[in-house]
Amino acid sequence: MALKNFMSLFFVQEEKSTQPENKPDNQANKNVPPPIKQQNTPPPIPTDASIDQRIFDSLQMALSNSNMEGYDYMEFKNAIQSLAGIIPDEAMRFKSAFATVAPMGVTVQKLMESAKYYKNVLLQEQDKFNQALSNQIDTSVGAKQKQSDDLKVMMQKKTEEIQRLTQEIEAHQQEIGQLEGQISEVVVKLEATKNNFDYTLHTVVNQMDTDLISMEKHLLG
Repeated sequence: MALKNFMSLFFVQEEKSTQPENKPDNQANKNVPPPIKQQNTPPPIPTDASIDQRIFDSLQMALSNSNMEGYDYMEFKNAIQSLAGIIPDEAMRFKSAFATVAPMGVTVQKLMESAKYYKNVLLQEQDKFNQALSNQIDTSVGAKQKQSDDLKVMMQKKTEEIQRLTQEIEAHQQEIGQLEGQISEVVVKLEATKNNFDYTLHTVVNQMDTDLISMEKHLLG
């Protein structure tokens, strides 16, 4: 999911930034797999976070756009899910799904490596989201905070002319209150969106980790 697309996950709509926008890679590079690299463990998820359907859909779209050619973890995962209503035992589901594709040259190692690749795709989406979040904070909170600070300075100067500027000072005080109220609201909503993203990502990554453990247990054991 492109960095600019993450901005649609936030509740606040601001003026378009004057900063140059990163252009997407050429179509020829679309299916080039990102490198599998070591990632830090995601931070603890707040207990009040929840699965956000838009975030979940965006992560699934990222996986779909990065789908590798041939049979890999994604197809294997779908096969396991399709057997859920037929084979209640997890070990049997994994073995049955693998037995179907093993004659085609699919190996456990390939399935596990591709699962790690897709996990890395999701963690790269986290990096993009965090950058989008930082940009949104700069745009939504920073600009309003600057407005508030500038008005306070102006108000201080005008207090020296209280007799003539009393009404103007009161107007500025009201505007400051509104801006600071908007800042508080924006911060709360941005934090809620971040928490929902982290929780959704954490849930999907945990499922992949569970599948990796199950593959090691049932297919390599």
